[in-house]
Amino acid sequence: MKKRNISLKLASLFITILMISCSDDGPDYVDELDVVYTNYDSSFDFSTTTTYALPDRVIEVTGENIGDTDFDEDVDYVDPVYGDPILAGIKENMDAFGWQEVDESSNPDVIILPTAMDTVNLYYYYDWGYWGWYYPGWGPGWGWYYPGYYPPIISGYRSGTILLQMTYPSGIGVNDNIPVLWTGAINGLLEGSTSSIQTRIENTVDQVFKQSQYLNK
Repeated sequence: MKKRNISLKLASLFITILMISCSDDGPDYVDELDVVYTNYDSSFDFSTTTTYALPDRVIEVTGENIGDTDFDEDVDYVDPVYGDPILAGIKENMDAFGWQEVDESSNPDVIILPTAMDTVNLYYYYDWGYWGWYYPGWGPGWGWYYPGYYPPIISGYRSGTILLQMTYPSGIGVNDNIPVLWTGAINGLLEGSTSSIQTRIENTVDQVFKQSQYLNK
């Protein structure tokens, strides 16, 4: 179970965007407020990895399931109306980059874990247990760590956030921690019609990969 310190730079960025949006010369459309962030472990050689696994659901992190330990029964999932475009966007971009999707039981080189949350809090919380069901055989005591870089802090003013984490099962450490090689985060206002939000999801997931050319084979 992990908590991360507030990233002052990212928080300042979001606050600045909010202030601009309230001015006379601010953005005219809500998608102009979407923020895309990516980071990765620069010491890792991504050319050594070719296969990936992707779950068929996106976990929703809510105030109700934060701190829970019985994840098998209490995990919530994003409505497929929004979850499916997230997963489709990841798959489309990974395939276009030359990766091969395989089942999680086929020992993939990496596993991409997508989560989403609706937050008004200036902190980001993540717990390994949300994905316990997707890592059969892994039990209490193992978790994530970020070698060589720090993940973003997700903060917002009634915003929706999508977090993508590329984990590396073969790199498990002495403390049963699985490395997170790459992180992509999307933050935006929860405004607009369903079709509008879907389009923004598709565009921002694409942008995550445009900013991550080191994943391209």
